Amino acid sequence: MRRPDPAQPIAPGHYRTDVAVIGAGVAGLFTAVKLARDLDAVIVDKGSGSSSGSSPWAQGGMAAAMGEDDSPELHAADTIAASDGLTDASAVAVLTNEAPTQVRDLIELGARFDTVDGQLHLAREGGQRVARSIHRADATGAEMVRVLRNAAAPRVTRLAGTAFELARVGDRVTGVWVLGADGRPALLEARAVLLATGGCGGLFAATTNPDHATGDGVALAWLAGAAVRDLEFVQFHPTGLAVSGAWRFLLTEALRGAGATLHDDAGERFMLTVHPDAELAPRHVVSKALLGAGTGYLDATHLGEERLREEFPTVLDGVAEHGFDLATERVPVTPAAHYMVGGVRTDLQARTSVTGLYAAGEVASTGIHGANRMAGNSLSEALVFGARAAAAIASDLPEPPATAPRTPDLPSSSVDTSGLRQRLRTTMWNGAGPVRDATRLERTITDLGALAAGLGGAAAAPEHLELSLAVVTARLIATSALLRTESRGGHWREDHPTSDEAWNAVHLERIHPAT
Repeated sequence: MRRPDPAQPIAPGHYRTDVAVIGAGVAGLFTAVKLARDLDAVIVDKGSGSSSGSSPWAQGGMAAAMGEDDSPELHAADTIAASDGLTDASAVAVLTNEAPTQVRDLIELGARFDTVDGQLHLAREGGQRVARSIHRADATGAEMVRVLRNAAAPRVTRLAGTAFELARVGDRVTGVWVLGADGRPALLEARAVLLATGGCGGLFAATTNPDHATGDGVALAWLAGAAVRDLEFVQFHPTGLAVSGAWRFLLTEALRGAGATLHDDAGERFMLTVHPDAELAPRHVVSKALLGAGTGYLDATHLGEERLREEFPTVLDGVAEHGFDLATERVPVTPAAHYMVGGVRTDLQARTSVTGLYAAGEVASTGIHGANRMAGNSLSEALVFGARAAAAIASDLPEPPATAPRTPDLPSSSVDTSGLRQRLRTTMWNGAGPVRDATRLERTITDLGALAAGLGGAAAAPEHLELSLAVVTARLIATSALLRTESRGGHWREDHPTSDEAWNAVHLERIHPAT
């Protein structure tokens, strides 16, 4: 096999591998680590050889029933409660039973998590009745990426490039087309392709995610004929730091687990009258209450600077960079797009509805999160279903196809995408953000159609291709949100402000009409 050098922009040409992994976060890396030793793998990392998506930004922990007062059954019950009635019990059982094993495997690989007297220190986060989140201070994702990169490095080739189309022969995915920074496409042919592309926070004007989290994995799958599901459910984290700009620095939920409180303009703790768990209510409940309270403030002053420095150094320093002192003052917070709850539908082995294509991590809809993800479950899900994806790939792996996929047609001209990207974010926040109604959603869908027309065909520039895929995903989110005429979990409709029994156990599944 002819392979480019690791961590270099992909060169024009035609490459072959056993497994192509699109995305270099926890799900993609863990899958690569778990693959059978005789399989060759290439990881496609969008934009930068060191980005690894949103995973390094994950401050909170990963939920696993490893405490004396916990059990997989209690973990499952909390997950189902947070999901607002839309979980798949079988998927939840897989997660809650297998998470402890995968955490132990990660520790064996060299992960260093916080301990007390030789035992894992467990933090309590939103929706958890007991402390359940394994963590490394408030930089758990960064620690997981560190150890997984080290473990994967000897086994995989890692490439910087933008995946813009899945290659197909007949009804099977056979690889991925990747664009390098030089604007030239290359075909990475593979016997199996794993989507591990992360979420969609970059579609919104306020987000805790990096800019390149644009939901492109959903668009790639949808355009290849794979079923996508529950895209109306986007989780808005309650406590992004209220500062200017699209990015909102995240104040981890573990702060509230440690005792930080939320206050309105008058200084009152408004969550006490909203939910029995107050500040540790499920995220959609806290976000809605914050929006109703006007300006919200997080108060962690009573925790003291010494404890904040020991347990939350990332947050303490990050808040200080924006001119606030978490140890001595209440800081303003606001909801921000945080997690894509829906995604590409998979079975319990991470298989999508299209042969040869798998998905794991935030891009996947496994059935665990329902209408709202419980805190701590995202990193655990990435481990559990990354391991399952690796096993399924090894079991399913076919021989390479005898015929080559078609070559995509990429125009050489492009348009300036900077203004269009901001227009997309503003449109999605105003119409498909934390509060929605039919009028705003219909306007959003119309505006997104005009934006897509303005983009024209896919042009040979990474930023243009990324935006083209982002618009596809945005339209799927907005149209799904218009179809679900109720409020449930992370989906809030002002014109339908309650849950409707007619929607109980109903999932909105979409398949591209041309396929």
